[in-house]
Amino acid sequence: MEATEKTELFERTPIRKAALTLVVPTVISQLVVLIYNMADTWFIGQTGDPYQVAAVTVTYPIFMLLNALANLFGIGGSSLISRLLGSGEQKRTGTVATFSLWAAGSAALAYALLCRTFDRQFLSMLGTDAGTMGYAQDYLFWTVIIGGIPTVLNLVLANLIRAQGEARTSSIGMSLGGVLNVLLDSLFIFGLQMGVAGAALATCLSNTASMLFLLAHTIRHQNESLVKFSLLPKRIDRSAHGQIYSIGTPAALQIILASISNAVLLRLMSGYAVAAISGMGVMQKVESIPFQAIMGISNGILPLIAYNYASGNRERMRQAVRYALTRGLFFACIFFVLCEVFAPQIVRFFIADAASVAYGAAFVRLRILALPFITTEFMLIAVFQGIGGAKQAFFLSLFRKGILDLPLMILADRIWPMYGLMLVQPFMEFCGCCIALALYRAVHRNSQLQFETTGGN
Repeated sequence: MEATEKTELFERTPIRKAALTLVVPTVISQLVVLIYNMADTWFIGQTGDPYQVAAVTVTYPIFMLLNALANLFGIGGSSLISRLLGSGEQKRTGTVATFSLWAAGSAALAYALLCRTFDRQFLSMLGTDAGTMGYAQDYLFWTVIIGGIPTVLNLVLANLIRAQGEARTSSIGMSLGGVLNVLLDSLFIFGLQMGVAGAALATCLSNTASMLFLLAHTIRHQNESLVKFSLLPKRIDRSAHGQIYSIGTPAALQIILASISNAVLLRLMSGYAVAAISGMGVMQKVESIPFQAIMGISNGILPLIAYNYASGNRERMRQAVRYALTRGLFFACIFFVLCEVFAPQIVRFFIADAASVAYGAAFVRLRILALPFITTEFMLIAVFQGIGGAKQAFFLSLFRKGILDLPLMILADRIWPMYGLMLVQPFMEFCGCCIALALYRAVHRNSQLQFETTGGN
């Protein structure tokens, strides 16, 4: 896509077409990534061993922290790049993109070394027992210790490329890894009888392949790109630092606090049967289907919001927000009905163990109650990220996970053992949705007042 076509997409293409151009490839890539994450659970589930499924479940919070690092520099950097393009400061975008990439790689390396040193301690804190410890260590080694850097850089590159309007390229790169992962899962788990270690190795290799594809594309298309990367890292000014971290930190905080919350959930669940932990692991995979789709819509629409906010076209920005929100809620409602009606069949697709299916189906039906609220909440968080609303994004991220939900989980587990834990998230997302709507109305009102004060200029 030529530079003029990219600016045309942001500035003049009808909202429906522009949104679909950015959102559809992003949703597809998110779902493909989800498929290969789910493939691990599905293929391991076919072994009929709940201990191996439980091992993948207990490593999930540690693995998800890689996404937090990717969000810090990927969302923070891409939001700033889109705003710089919208305000006509194209020359600064290359320095910001290069810094984001190098900083993300350095952070991923430090995290991998930390996990290598304290892997057993981290897993023990999550409630890993003797039956799952060996499996969990194998999974952690390949996905985080060896595969951490390519996983983070893959996600950061995808965000930086999408910020230029190249959602299709970003989608192809991530989809490549997804397809490869499914093929390698089958080969390593069943063909080579590697079990959990095979699933982890497949994830590592597929993320590496995606990263190399996106990196090669970036180098090959430097001349026509809106953002000029450089090989060596460059220093950025204090203002750029502040803008990257102010938007990236809430995006990372969403994942970090979710991981902490999930760690507490695992710890509380560790006192129950292994089949319950296995069922919860499947539930988390099932609920991640609509979650990833919603993330795809919000991440896809973010560059359009950021560009038009920076260029002063607030009406076009609001049209993009309305379009994304209505489509997201439509999808959420469809999936909500499917999960409530067909929960046992969906869970059974992943694992045949009868006890795991019974627990998993009950958990799915309870947790999926959060879906309509989390849809609205994430769409509005994307708005705040796009317009540089760091305070709003930070507050919502802090509220959703890691503070109020922790004591609520302990209380809910006492009132309704095990099942009560699954109702905490729906309650928190309902409250977060109400707060997000109030914050958005305040931003909208303030924007209108500024427009009237300046006489529409």
